[in-house]
This record gives sequence, structure tokens and C-alpha cells, in this order.
Amino acid sequence: MDDSYFSAKMRGARFTTAGSASRTLGHRVGGADGVFAHWTWVGQRLTAGNDRHGFYPLFYASWDGSFAISPSIDRLLALGAPAMLDTRALSVFLRLGFFIGEDTPFEHIRAMPPGAVLEWDGALRIAKVAPSPTARHDQLARDEAIDTYIALFRAALERRAPGGQFVVPLSGGRDSRHILFELLRQGHRPYHCLTTAHYPPRGGEDVRVAANLARGLGLPHVVLAQRQSWFAAERRKNPLTSFCSDEHAWYMVAADHLNARPDLGVYDGIGGDVLSAGLFVTARRRALFEAGDPRAIAAHLLNADETVLARLLAPAFQRDVGRERALEHLGNELAKHLGRPNPVGAFYFANRTRREIALVPYGLLGAMPQVFSPYLDHALVDFLGALPLAMLADGAFHNDTIARAYPQFAHIGYEEKDGPAADARACRAGFGRELARELLGCAPSTLLNQRFLRPRLCAGALTDKWAAASHWYAAMALYLHQLDAAATRPIP
Repeated sequence: MDDSYFSAKMRGARFTTAGSASRTLGHRVGGADGVFAHWTWVGQRLTAGNDRHGFYPLFYASWDGSFAISPSIDRLLALGAPAMLDTRALSVFLRLGFFIGEDTPFEHIRAMPPGAVLEWDGALRIAKVAPSPTARHDQLARDEAIDTYIALFRAALERRAPGGQFVVPLSGGRDSRHILFELLRQGHRPYHCLTTAHYPPRGGEDVRVAANLARGLGLPHVVLAQRQSWFAAERRKNPLTSFCSDEHAWYMVAADHLNARPDLGVYDGIGGDVLSAGLFVTARRRALFEAGDPRAIAAHLLNADETVLARLLAPAFQRDVGRERALEHLGNELAKHLGRPNPVGAFYFANRTRREIALVPYGLLGAMPQVFSPYLDHALVDFLGALPLAMLADGAFHNDTIARAYPQFAHIGYEEKDGPAADARACRAGFGRELARELLGCAPSTLLNQRFLRPRLCAGALTDKWAAASHWYAAMALYLHQLDAAATRPIP
């Protein structure tokens, strides 16, 4: 752990403090734009704030006259923050795959709200200062919307011009390609493009398409193979993402590569898919969101197999994280976004993108001083967020924008989503063997159903048949094992 934390204890009229009394994380663009978080202790008061969209992960805890703040939940736990699990928050996470609102796995540890100002002087106060979006572009013609998108994106990158050498992580999709094309148009050539191979069963489409793209543009291209086992990467990732993500293990090798070069800038495509490509929009979801019944939407989104949870979770924990609690809690969050022009995108942007996807550029890349995210530019978010769902529902809006802005590259195809999958049996079998060694060598987790899990570990069934058929079990079993260990470890 580094010194990215601050803690204070009030004893009578005096305070004892530890950590950095003043810290700014992330970066600003022109003052208030950018992705950042900060805090300052002056006199006997802590003041903290963050960016308008709340994309820089910053967590805090206030308890018994004590306060702590950090971008790492693991650090807050080590400082003595209460480790009681938030079973309401976990009821959603276990079914949805990401936390919502300001939830974390721990009841007394919260994420900073977007665009907030926090004060603590023995008492905690939080005020939201970011404006709520109100604009709508329901009557805007599609061609005009595309032209506006092109212009605003160009302006966003001009405001984020590299100050030195930089890297563009390049996938087979749209977001990173749009960034790369525009950087080249503005005369900025990357140090190299970077693509990471995935763990099976995901195939090699990212590598194939990104290599074609880099070759066609005459750019150096680095491809990172996975060096660690899936289990080892997953085990490292969970605490580094503050136990707030069920994704990102595949990115650990890229994080190691980039964090070793803090002199390089990085451009990340976070937000582009949800804001402009209609990600997560299906005909069913569109109908449900437009009907406006939060509980019906929640029931559709919480599609985890309840039988799976019943087998994996300890009976008492299973009752605490029951589906009914998840439906109510998720429904309350969904209701906040139903009035937006694109309620599907608004919900996912404010929750999955902010709370889970942001843990890559502003969590795993914590050693990088400049990670630019042009899709989070205020003017661009305001515009794209005001477009009606109908304009984005077919998923072609971003494709058409890129094709119009850079017609000379229109012949370079995108990844094929239905491309061949890689054989995952060996990868999953290896995960099962490592999981068995990990769990059988430790005290049983109170969150896992030992009656179900231990015989399978002992018999080695996880190594082939069980792990290959039910890999979600294995990854979630490891997550819950690590979460339980973090919650119950003694405080030094």
C-alpha cells in the first residue's frame, strides 16, 4: 500500500492523524473537467471532493469519532474501518455483477458520490454539487447528431492533447479506434498501441483486429500474452479493485506493463460504448425501461440462477442476500434514471461504468499520472446523454460516426462478436486445482456452503467436470473467500 490515504481520530477536543494531509489523484482538464479526487486536512477539518461524474474511485468510512479516506478499501480496513458486510449491497452484486450507487461490500465504507464535497470535523457532511442533467435532443436529426458528436469528440481530445509520449490500448472495437484515429488526425503518434490477450473462452479477435489496424496505420503494436494463471490474476485483482468487481482479471498483465512506465500517458475509451453504441440495449430492455416499472426492470436484470446461489452460499448468508432485497434495492436505483432520454445508458453509465469499469483506468492503473478518458468530457457526456434511446438502439450510431469522420479507414473491419471461442477446459481446470489448494488450506469461509463446496474440492471434481461446466462458481467462490478473509482479519 502507498500513502494514498488519510485518517483522523477525535479524542475529546484533539485529533490524531495519519497519512497524507493533502492529496490530489487523477487529473484535471481546464479546471473542473477531467477525472480526479482530492482531500485536504486544514486545522481540524477534512475536505474532500471529486470529479463531476465520480469516476475516480474514492472510498471513505466514518465511525466512532474516527474517519478514513482512500482509493483503496483494503487500506481502509487496515486502518480499522468496520468490516461488517453490507448484505443489501451484496444481494445486488452477486446477481448483477457490479455495485450500484455508493455501495461497497462493507456497510460502513462508502464510495464518494459523483460531484460531491465531503467534510469531516468529527461529524460527517456530504453535499452534491454537480448539476443534474436536464437537456434532451429528442428532435435532433441523426445526421446532425453524428456531426455534433464528431466535433465534440475532436474538441475533447484537443483538451487532452498529450504532453509527451503516450500509449493507446487498442481493442477490436470502436472506442479505442475512435481515439486513435483522432489522435493521428491531430498529429499525435503513439509510442505504441497495446493489446492484451484474454483468458479462454474468449478468442483472439481483439488481437487479430488490433494488429490489422496497427499494421494498416504503420504503428508499433505490442501484444501481451497472459503470463499468470487465471486463478492468480483473479486473486490479485479482487483486493486491487477494492472487492468491487467481478471482472478485470485479464487486465492485470496490462496493468503491470503500463504501471512500470509512469512516464507514458494513456488514453482510455471508458464510456464510449454505453454513451454512443447502445451497449446493453436490447428490445426487451428498451420496452421495460420505456414502460417505467423499476421492479420489472430489476427482475429482468437480476437474472442470476438462484439455484446456483443456493448451492454456493452458506444458508445464513444466502438468506441475508435474498433476491427480494436485491429487487427492492436495485429498483430504487433504477428509478433515478427512468426520466432520462436514454434511461438504459444512464443507468449503466452511472453504475457499471462508474463503479466497475472505472476501476481499470483509475484503479489498476493507479501508478499512471495521466490516464485520459475523452468520452468523459463534460460537453460530450452532456450531449450524448441527451440523445434519445431510439437513436442509439440499433447499435450503429458510433460506427456511423467513425465512418463519417475517417472515411479513409472505413475498410478496416471490427471484431466479429461471434468469432471462434478458445478452448477453456484447461484454463478452468487449472483454476479449479488452484482454488482447491487455496480453500482446503485455509479456515472455511462463513460465506460459502461448505457442505456443497468441500466435497467437490476434496474429490477434485473442480479440476475437470465441475470447473469446466460451472466456472462462475469457481471465480465467485474465490471472491467470497477473499472477501470473508478481509472482513475477519485482525487489525494491527
